[in-house]
Amino acid sequence: RVDFVLVYEDEGDEGTIETREYYHTSLRKAGLHLEEVNPEVEGGSEEDTNYVLLHAPIQVLMKKAEQLSWKMPLNDIEEYEEEKGSSCFDHLPVHTPLNTHKAKPVYYTGQFRRDKIEAYLNHDQPEKFFTNAQRSRLVYDILQNVQFSDKASDIGIDRLLESGVYNSAFPLHEGPAKPQDVEPGGDDDPETLRQELKQYWARWGAFYKYQPLDHIREYFGEQIAFYFAWLGMYTVWLIPASIMGLLVVIYGLVTMFSFGVVEQTCNDNATNICPTCDSCNATALNKGCLYAKLTRLFDNELTLPFAVLMSFWATFFLEYWKRTTAKLAHHWNVMGIEEEAERPRPQYCVGASNHPLQPNPITQIYEPHFPESKRVPRYFTGWSFITLMFVLLLIFIIGVVLYRTIVIVLLSKTKLTSEAPVVTSLSSSVINLVIILIMSFFYGMLAKALTDWEMHRTDSDYEFNLTLKMYLFEFVNYYSAVIYIAFFKGRFIGYPCNYYKIFGYRQEECAAGGCFYELAQQLLVILLGKQIFNNVVEFLKPRIKLCIENWRRKRKYGALVEDESEQWKMDYHNCEDYGGLFSEYLEMIIQFGFITVFVAAMPLAPLLALLNNIVEIRLDAIQFVVDMRRPVAMKADGIGIWQNILEFVVKLAVIANAFLIAFTSDIIPQIFYRYRHHGTSGLDGYVNYTLVHVPSGCNYTLAHVPSGCRYHGYHDELGNHTLYYCELLIVRLAFVVVFEHFVFSIAGLIDLMVPDIPRSLYLKIKREEYLSQQALVEVEHEDEMMKD
Repeated sequence: RVDFVLVYEDEGDEGTIETREYYHTSLRKAGLHLEEVNPEVEGGSEEDTNYVLLHAPIQVLMKKAEQLSWKMPLNDIEEYEEEKGSSCFDHLPVHTPLNTHKAKPVYYTGQFRRDKIEAYLNHDQPEKFFTNAQRSRLVYDILQNVQFSDKASDIGIDRLLESGVYNSAFPLHEGPAKPQDVEPGGDDDPETLRQELKQYWARWGAFYKYQPLDHIREYFGEQIAFYFAWLGMYTVWLIPASIMGLLVVIYGLVTMFSFGVVEQTCNDNATNICPTCDSCNATALNKGCLYAKLTRLFDNELTLPFAVLMSFWATFFLEYWKRTTAKLAHHWNVMGIEEEAERPRPQYCVGASNHPLQPNPITQIYEPHFPESKRVPRYFTGWSFITLMFVLLLIFIIGVVLYRTIVIVLLSKTKLTSEAPVVTSLSSSVINLVIILIMSFFYGMLAKALTDWEMHRTDSDYEFNLTLKMYLFEFVNYYSAVIYIAFFKGRFIGYPCNYYKIFGYRQEECAAGGCFYELAQQLLVILLGKQIFNNVVEFLKPRIKLCIENWRRKRKYGALVEDESEQWKMDYHNCEDYGGLFSEYLEMIIQFGFITVFVAAMPLAPLLALLNNIVEIRLDAIQFVVDMRRPVAMKADGIGIWQNILEFVVKLAVIANAFLIAFTSDIIPQIFYRYRHHGTSGLDGYVNYTLVHVPSGCNYTLAHVPSGCRYHGYHDELGNHTLYYCELLIVRLAFVVVFEHFVFSIAGLIDLMVPDIPRSLYLKIKREEYLSQQALVEVEHEDEMMKD
């Protein structure tokens, strides 16, 4: 059985050969069996790819499992858990054979001890004692702890991969993704776990099926299984959110033509709205009829309760995920796993090679050390570059604003005067999306280069700093234009004869129906465009890479070997290296921000996210099962730092939605108007009340501007804010305070009353501890009786 494969494509110089031979000798001393596969003739030329196949005897694996304090299933203490989920789904076709008759049995577990081997399941069947994923994980730990030179600090396969001694290192897939040699109409039942995952999970036709999380965990490990568990639960929770958002839009559509504000706007052709630029013409109020109707779709009486429900939805989702994390962590025997002492990163060791070695404070082993006095300036320099990127991004946003201002002026001189706001808004949204995607691409490379240059010692430090940089930038990159439209556009523009100008241009104003429609459009373009672009790239990238690799091999060797029966050759030539889950999590967290932070302005966002995630799950599944080399099955007890980011987004969403409802939406002004003028119902005269005449004494009567134009605002004849404006501002601020205090209070109460670990699970953990101790005591007692 091949547990791991090391690959190098050329011998290298003499030093590289010596390092590789030393490492192979160290692996043999550690108990591993090595088989070196030499280059073969391929299409008339000699292929220069070398493979080192590693096999670990069972005793070596048991020793390593004991050192790592692994928990293993106990013998004769088996417990089958019933299928989770509501009984109303039992009759729906959402289950797969992997969730029913092929479901994995659940066993009580205990910390592994070699001297109590009889207490563990399959102790008499060495080939079944560890799964393939567990074997590869244990072998990987050996690879990481073996020296490749006389220096005690020169250890680990990662450093050899970084220095080019090996081109790749990976565990093998379990055979091809599809059954081989199946006759037409014959039986194509899966023969391996990989084929089971391909048939029942990693295909488009299974989009409505439950995910076989236990099988994913068995094949890929807990770290990847937790990602798919979170993504699957998030997608399911999007269903009620999508229904609520759809109801908001349907209600707006049904009441669109009978709504008072829409009627007043569409039927008034006598009122002229002051021009939005100095060289523009005034427009009739009814020219804004379309914007008023579109705004009504998203900004109606259901928007406020929808925002409240979505705030609670996000809170409940996080609480439920915490409990699900605890259940899965216990079910997969990773609850409370102790973090191993982290070794220095390969890049850190290379960068610190010119500095004296320092003892590790825990192991006291001398290892590479980069002086803190040199690292701190790099850290601040790196963040200076990040600040410059933020400034550059701000410049691009200002550029888009200027583009809108200039295009409005140009279109006002053509026959497209009435369509100018739509054309300008839509085109600028597309331009902004292109800028976002380009900036995201280049910033990703810059953030990685800066984080490498900062010389972080461990992988956890490196991942934390890279995640922080990437999320902060992507947050500003994706949300800055939206924040500008929602909270700044049209708010500080002044009024006729007293406009505030920047570079000689008046600041842009909202369309006749307000900024809410433009905000919804911006969200729609960014969210939909981002999702389509990412999915297309994710689908095409591995296929393009495979085509390039085949072309390279064909050009180099003259022909391709079509029948590569050896699994290690198929995995190396036909699959790409596993790149981690960072980009997958980042993409989903940015999406989570769109459907929570700005959901009040775009009720269809949860529906768009739901449709995307249905595709995303299967696309990621196909990548892992078919397109990627098998990753090492790493342990994890949750989704890590992304949990903290989710909690931050949820709190931000409550505040952002409160301000959206209060200051961007017309809900609060309309409610206040009803209260002040017509009791609890009626919006008669609302539009007229929000329009103000040009201040007296203002010489705003250019040839192309009627003297009687009006503008949106609450000003008196001198241009000062009215008492009504001050009262409305107080009401808006009071709403923000009440909204966020109400939601945060309920959320805090829920967090206090609902424990992260269910009581039933707590009792089960205690029961398991008791039974595992009893099983080990019984084995010890039997050993003593045999000795007597």
